[in-house]
Amino acid sequence: MTRIPGPAVALMLAASVVATTALAGCGEQGPAPAVKSPSASGSTPAPHPVVHLRADGNTLVPGGPPLPLHLSVTGLTAAQAERRHVALYVGTVPDELQIRENGSWHDVPFQWTNEQDDNGEFAAVVPLSYRGKARTELDFRLFTADQPVDDVDGKVPATTTTVAAEMSRDASYVRIHPAASATRLRLSVDPTHVTVEVPQILRATEGGTPAEWYVRVRNAGGKLTRSHLRVAISLTPGEIGQSVRQVHWSINREGRWADLTGQTHVETDEFELRPGESRTVRIRLALPADTTPSRSADVGAVLSAAVTAPWWPSDPDRPSGITHYAESTNILVER
Repeated sequence: MTRIPGPAVALMLAASVVATTALAGCGEQGPAPAVKSPSASGSTPAPHPVVHLRADGNTLVPGGPPLPLHLSVTGLTAAQAERRHVALYVGTVPDELQIRENGSWHDVPFQWTNEQDDNGEFAAVVPLSYRGKARTELDFRLFTADQPVDDVDGKVPATTTTVAAEMSRDASYVRIHPAASATRLRLSVDPTHVTVEVPQILRATEGGTPAEWYVRVRNAGGKLTRSHLRVAISLTPGEIGQSVRQVHWSINREGRWADLTGQTHVETDEFELRPGESRTVRIRLALPADTTPSRSADVGAVLSAAVTAPWWPSDPDRPSGITHYAESTNILVER
């Protein structure tokens, strides 16, 4: 057995006592100062606004009734609303977007973003502060013009479009593409479209028998009925500076001819077309004996037709509604 000298044992005992005392001192230290929580200091972090978007229905009917959209924002304070806007992106060619304010509808201008991007071609920016208050519930309605759809092997392919919404801090700038986190609606698009067919050329004799011109409107393809349709017809001169006030023309209404002489624009009563159905509107026109022929192939007058919707204001300068461009026919002076 190895013996430890007496002085060495004393030194070891002393070191052991020092170490134990040091450890005991560490264990007796008071708790670290507590970090005050935001609620304890009386200030809470501002809520993070979240945008919600819904549509009344999941099908967009181009050229049909406006699509109602409802947008709500949760967690929005009045202070945040003063500095923020909401951007609404529409992935199709819209005619108009309107917002409901004070019980009536008002137009909202669109900004063009990127015509190649079907997730955000057009954007409308609306402030979230209105008359000093935060707007957390917003109602919109979207008008879209009918788009010609090319069929594939005799069938119209299924089409969808996207409407997205996100917060924006700058009213003068919107993203070309909405953020990946933006609220989105994927809507099916009814491929039905209304086609307008008119004669390409019509000949009339000065002071002679009236010539008949007709418009055939057809609901081609698709599965939905087009309702509340009208046909807008305009009579314009064949040459700039001419007048058509003396041109005798009339429209057939339920088997009777109604005189339109002196007018330059007329619209039919409302009607509806089920898929595959058509409707024909007949017009008679007689050129007066003193017609001055146009230098452009003796065009005495021009008749134009477009399909319109009753909820959209229509006038001769801007035929509205379903067809992009009015179909027209030149009335040639036959001698």
